[in-house]
Amino acid sequence: MKITLTKVLFFASIFFLTLFVPKSTFAADYTTDYKVEYTLKDYKQTISSDVNFNVKITHHRSDVFVKKFILMFPAVFPIKNIRAQDDRGEIKPHLTENEDMLKIELEFNNPNTGKDSVNNFFIEFTQDNLFRINGNVWEVILPTIENRDDGRYQVIVNLPENSDKKISVAKPSVDIIKNNQLIWNDPKTKTIYAIFGDKQYYRASLVYNLQNTKIASVYTDIAFPPDTLYQQIFVNKINPLPKKVFLDSDGNYMARYILKPKENKIVYFDGIIGIFSKSRDEFKKILDSQIQSQKNYLLTSKDYWKLASVDKYQGLNNTSDIFDYLINNFTYNYEKITSNTGRLGAEKALSNPDKVVCTEFTDSFIALAREKGIFAREMEGYGFSSDSILRPMSLTTDLLHAWPEFYDPKLKTWIQIDPTWQNTSGIDYYNSFDLNHIVFVIHGSNPRYPYPAGTYKNADSKDILLKPVNNTPQKTGALNLEVEDIKKTVYQQKKYQFKIKLINKSNIFVYSQQIKIETDKNLIINPSKKTVYQIAPYETREIVVNYASNKTLVKKNSFIKVFLNQKELVNQTITVLPWHYDLAIKFSYIGLGLSLVAFFIFYAKKRSR
Repeated sequence: MKITLTKVLFFASIFFLTLFVPKSTFAADYTTDYKVEYTLKDYKQTISSDVNFNVKITHHRSDVFVKKFILMFPAVFPIKNIRAQDDRGEIKPHLTENEDMLKIELEFNNPNTGKDSVNNFFIEFTQDNLFRINGNVWEVILPTIENRDDGRYQVIVNLPENSDKKISVAKPSVDIIKNNQLIWNDPKTKTIYAIFGDKQYYRASLVYNLQNTKIASVYTDIAFPPDTLYQQIFVNKINPLPKKVFLDSDGNYMARYILKPKENKIVYFDGIIGIFSKSRDEFKKILDSQIQSQKNYLLTSKDYWKLASVDKYQGLNNTSDIFDYLINNFTYNYEKITSNTGRLGAEKALSNPDKVVCTEFTDSFIALAREKGIFAREMEGYGFSSDSILRPMSLTTDLLHAWPEFYDPKLKTWIQIDPTWQNTSGIDYYNSFDLNHIVFVIHGSNPRYPYPAGTYKNADSKDILLKPVNNTPQKTGALNLEVEDIKKTVYQQKKYQFKIKLINKSNIFVYSQQIKIETDKNLIINPSKKTVYQIAPYETREIVVNYASNKTLVKKNSFIKVFLNQKELVNQTITVLPWHYDLAIKFSYIGLGLSLVAFFIFYAKKRSR
């Protein structure tokens, strides 16, 4: 007696359900080889894909054969124009669908049977939403076949021949790149993810609703999106301009506003945010200076990053262990997105692994990492996602997102990871990242502050608008250097000061500015050199320079020169006078004063007579 089987593939399930013939009974009875090929078409307008499934089934028993084959797709990947055939001719596919799923059922025409017999079938269709155009980049998400047997599995992507797009991120790595063809052999991950294009630009329009409820004037500091290792800010307009701009210890782009009693003020930020697949060279140069000032708090346990006991986590020795632990033990709670339940923090999240969203994934990673002596912090901002199930944005205020990053002392760099999105999508967010994470604030010293854009709300206002754009932003404005209070005449034994003001009137962050102050042997200058590692748009940085004369018995001429990046911008002539010149002048003033007093006394007496 022969047993007929229905081979069921749950292809691309975002819920990671598995529907297949139980391995314990039938896994050794046949093997299945898959070759899936995607060909992009009409990419200038919309990206749809011609999909070809070639499936080969080899039987290993004479009394067992496969009669039916079922493909199941999430409804977010709509299909059309289905055609199918097997070795004996055309097959009429049967398509059913509901809100969540699309199912294609195929039945072989008189399949081959017997040990070592082979049956092939071929399916062609057009599928949407696998490839997306976002600004400068193409993004591909290809869910894979799960729980397959030991057969071969190959995924091929064919780009249009006239395309100049190059792959910048691939999860997992591509095995073969040949002209415009990409090949993955036997991918093990639940999802294939790739980005074509190495940078993405977003137009950001942010609104901050500020309110002073007090009867006295106050100031408030708000955070604009900062520059990071993978992010660059181009400011178009800030209205109104802040009273002061500064960078905090975490590198947040802070702006200070003065609010009058009972005043409401709306601040508008408009700019372009660039996200890059590779770290920015200019930012890498300042990491050492940053980490030296940050390391005193990057291991601190506070608020949401406290753990009462770490005994049960002794087996988690590094960031990979911690990341995998969260992926395997936490279950993302979609109902919490719209609920009013607060942030749990690491301790409660680890005790309630089914009540977590992105903040709990992030807090738990930071707490566990810091307990192991690993510098870690939170990035909070916006996750640009077209699918709220696959890659959810979980904070209810304008749908923000949070993810952690840790510092690698060997590479001397920060590594961004996203355990939340790997948990929900199956995409690898530990070994590589994407171009969809936009940082609004960095939380290293304080898990609560500063607050990101989207939390300064007025009722149900929409305060975040982000849109991918194609055009590359341009730098405008310049960095200015001004010098104040240099005395043209100085005296021995006296100390003097002058100020150097570095004013960033450009629309971008400026890095590693070298200021040098030169003089001759007649003056002593301190400091003679200064490096301004980072200065934000609209920020003014002041440097106080102390100077004094060396000992001299005669009048001398000297100078003070100020250079910015080896370019001379100030050359001030200085007259250096010995101490007795100052004393002589003082005596002259005293003599003149006494003479005037004597004159007035004499004049008064004369009039009285």
